[in-house]
Amino acid sequence: MCQPVTAAPRYERSINDGWTFWKEGDAVKETVSFPHTWNAEDAVDDVPGYYRGTGWYEKTIQINGNLSGKKVFVRFEGANQVVDLYVNGSHAGNHKGGYTAFVFDISDCIHAGDNSFRIKVDNSHNEGIPPLGADFTFFGGIYRNVSLVFVPENHISLEHYASSGVYITTPEVSSEQASVQIETHLSICRPEKKLVLEHQVFDPEGKQVAVIRKSIKKPSASEVVKMALAVPDPTLWDVDSPGLYSVVTRLLDKKGGVIDSRRNTFGIRTFRFDPNKGFFLNGRHIKLIGTNRHQDYLGKGNALPDEMHVRDIRLLKDMGGNFLRISHYPQDELISDECDRLGILTCTEIPVVNRIGLADDFASNCVNMAREMVYQNYNHPSMVAWAYMNEVLLDNSPWQSGDMSKEEYYQKVTDCAGAIDSALRESDPSRPTMIPCDGDRKKYKESGLGDIPDILGFNLYHGWYYSSFDKLGSALDKIHDTFPGKALIVSEYGADADSRLHSFEPECQDYTCDYALLYHKSYIPVILEKEYLSGGAVWNLNDFHSEARGFAVPHFNCKGITTSDRTPKDSYWLYKALFGRSPFIRIGGSDWKIRGGQEEDGKCIKPVEVFASAQEVELSLNGQSLGTKTVKEGSALFDVPFIDGENVLEAQGSDGSADLLRIDFRMIPQDMSQFREISVLMGTRRYFEDRSGGQIWIPEQEYRPESWGYIGGERMYQQNSGGPRPAFEADIIGTDLDPLFQTQRAGLDAFRADIPDGRYFVYLYFADLTGPFRGKPMLYDIGNETLSSGEAERVFSVSINGTTVLSEVNIAREYGYNTAVVQRFPVEVENGSGLDIGFIKSKGIPVLNAIRIIRVQ
Repeated sequence: MCQPVTAAPRYERSINDGWTFWKEGDAVKETVSFPHTWNAEDAVDDVPGYYRGTGWYEKTIQINGNLSGKKVFVRFEGANQVVDLYVNGSHAGNHKGGYTAFVFDISDCIHAGDNSFRIKVDNSHNEGIPPLGADFTFFGGIYRNVSLVFVPENHISLEHYASSGVYITTPEVSSEQASVQIETHLSICRPEKKLVLEHQVFDPEGKQVAVIRKSIKKPSASEVVKMALAVPDPTLWDVDSPGLYSVVTRLLDKKGGVIDSRRNTFGIRTFRFDPNKGFFLNGRHIKLIGTNRHQDYLGKGNALPDEMHVRDIRLLKDMGGNFLRISHYPQDELISDECDRLGILTCTEIPVVNRIGLADDFASNCVNMAREMVYQNYNHPSMVAWAYMNEVLLDNSPWQSGDMSKEEYYQKVTDCAGAIDSALRESDPSRPTMIPCDGDRKKYKESGLGDIPDILGFNLYHGWYYSSFDKLGSALDKIHDTFPGKALIVSEYGADADSRLHSFEPECQDYTCDYALLYHKSYIPVILEKEYLSGGAVWNLNDFHSEARGFAVPHFNCKGITTSDRTPKDSYWLYKALFGRSPFIRIGGSDWKIRGGQEEDGKCIKPVEVFASAQEVELSLNGQSLGTKTVKEGSALFDVPFIDGENVLEAQGSDGSADLLRIDFRMIPQDMSQFREISVLMGTRRYFEDRSGGQIWIPEQEYRPESWGYIGGERMYQQNSGGPRPAFEADIIGTDLDPLFQTQRAGLDAFRADIPDGRYFVYLYFADLTGPFRGKPMLYDIGNETLSSGEAERVFSVSINGTTVLSEVNIAREYGYNTAVVQRFPVEVENGSGLDIGFIKSKGIPVLNAIRIIRVQ
């Protein structure tokens, strides 16, 4: 009989609360708790850029009890990106890199009682530390948990890359037996003649299935102990049944007393990536279907509490996903823990993005990050690959600047990649390595970079940044032909979608949920049908912060299939309908609660899509059946005759699933004598739901008698070298309703509405979009640059029913470019004249971005 597992004198406590924080050089101090970032607000305001510099945290921490025979460490789970710790005035340590955990030994700096802690954190750009530039925000601060760890002088190492110190592999697995190899790192600070190391293995039900001990004579200061054992009749870890074993590792003295103890979980499984057949788990072929994930949230930046990390993984599992690319950096340890528990395969990567740094210490910092990443995630059965250098050849500036040739830069990149790849293989020979590439396969072949890792990921955006949906399949085949010996995965694909924008005539780059849905519908079957392809990962699970971006939601990349507050978009429901495991049904546009349109014969017919796992779906409106339809590729489409006011849609699946959606439909009456209000977006086919103001904006229409609409002019497109775009990308100053101002009709003669006599408010929305783009150009649009509009000024006059209300207004001069301007005019309509808004050209063509008319009397 082995001795029962007893508690060892190791303990850990958080020190997250009650820190005084200030930015260097700023007299303003505030009290904060970890997780904390100082960029939660300035990364989303109208001022370009965000604070990248030094922040200080200070606190007095009381440490009670006898510290004799103990070592004390501070463990940081993540802080961006250079940290220096001072304890009682002594410098206790420095760490570079913003996304991995690290520890500082403070044993010699502390004493019983009050201790002064000061932490310096710097997120300044540093050519020696990745990432150097990327399409996400580099939040500064201590954005994960911090704790004090108390251990005995002789202990299972936490100094070894801030890991558990215990590394478990299962090199041989059969249905009868699994071999388990355990490598343990010990830190011996007090010399001993003999110690004993013990491992107890417990199966997923908690039953002990193996135990092994080994005597260690005169252990060294950094002792490494390797042991092997066998587990009979193993329960395999799988995406459908993620059984987790645990190992309790105990360091014993020569009499059998417990000195230190650690518990680690692991899984028994086999996997392989095949260049021609795809991915296999436990000998079974599996297509990897899932997402990428960024670690931020609306209003919080990247300083998230534990439960938010866990919720994201549950969202992915509930969608039917079996794969998560943890990108572009290692994330909170809870992410991998939850993937282990729920059965989601993962890979993670160090944050070398777009280019490498040319500083002398860049490569060594990358190698250290790689080792930290591996050892801190070593025992996770969900982890199946280590990645690095995302789209590293995308940024050509290092060689286009003239400082070196392209060939010289490519050589530096491959040298750095070789060092990282070697470190990964040395640290963990059991898992393959991967480089996620951009879509230009030729340069990865030309540079030799594609020859280094085991797996190549390709981030493909056919039908968004370039090309069209139907070119995806042939592009993948060319990649496979170019790299015949490499396992392949689509490591990114996606299209931006503002959840407030919709269109029944979607266009590329219109930022509507409907275009994004078409995009995903086109990619899914191609990913499934390519046998050689291991799978695909949607970019992204959630919308995430990218400070330099404009577009429909400035400062965010909106390719998420959920919003930044994790509200699912229609594309999420599509994946759940196709890949979810339980009966499911969802009426499309489930978050689009206010809709509108023009009445015709007492109703307004609009399409509604229903996503379902069932074979058939019945849809009803206000208790009346609209019929039953066959579900094809996850959805069925219905024409719905909406009425004015509340509309109750009910969907029933043949598998017993059901859903209900209430929609407030704002009808524009066919009989204009009943007119109350209208809100119109000019120069677009988009609908926009203003959720804060409770309004629905509908697309423009050309005027016809006894109705409303524009007269003359043309729809304005943003002109790009790759072709026109249906909406301007500018970040509009002074509003959160950017889509109201990012489209426009130019050169119009009038806007007319045949409304009845009464008192109205008329709101005209303007923005001069001809000025320079605010923000950094996206590297992903290289070769598709914004071109000049050709119009230097927008100077014009406006009249309402014959009275000039704006005379030679110059929007740019008076308010600035890309700035929201809303002019409100009280108007009396009399004698059946209706409303006639005239636009008169002066020094430049007149423009109108949006118009709202509301009857007040």
